Amino acid sequence: MTQQSRPNPIEAFESAAKRARQTVAGVKPNQWASSTPCTEWNAQAVLDHMVGTLNFVASSLSGTPSVQAKGSLQAFDVGVAAVSKAARVPGVLEKTIKSPVGEMPGQVLLMIAISDTLIHGWDLAKATGQDIKLDTKNVEMVHGFMSMQAEAARKRKALGPEVKVPENASAQDKLMGMVGRKP
Repeated sequence: MTQQSRPNPIEAFESAAKRARQTVAGVKPNQWASSTPCTEWNAQAVLDHMVGTLNFVASSLSGTPSVQAKGSLQAFDVGVAAVSKAARVPGVLEKTIKSPVGEMPGQVLLMIAISDTLIHGWDLAKATGQDIKLDTKNVEMVHGFMSMQAEAARKRKALGPEVKVPENASAQDKLMGMVGRKP
């Protein structure tokens, strides 16, 4: 992907969040206990994690205390709005941010939110029989980011083993295989 065609990270986040929101809103009440591609988490635990990540990123970018909230559509919306607001502060994505997991550029924190929202939105869609098709530009962006993070994440047990996919698999299937999902 060329520099000119690279998506704006705030727009990419908002696009991934919009897609994930459709999925969260589409989960039926009796599906929250459904198993997911994250084998240790059911659908509710995936949403709890997504909301926690949004709150962590928003809090880190804004320098405010993190909010703890059980995963719900409302909590997801609040987290998305907080990340969007914090990411739009001039210069925040370019500066080094102190977070509970160490110092990193604001842009990396936003990429964590994009990746988490995109991948776990897919997990929820897969677990609840919804459309799993993701935005190709976001998939490519997250694939590039995760290619640099995957091995370290596996060592921390944040990702499972890579799932091999055919050479001619779609970009989305390659991403999901890399992060330990069976497409």
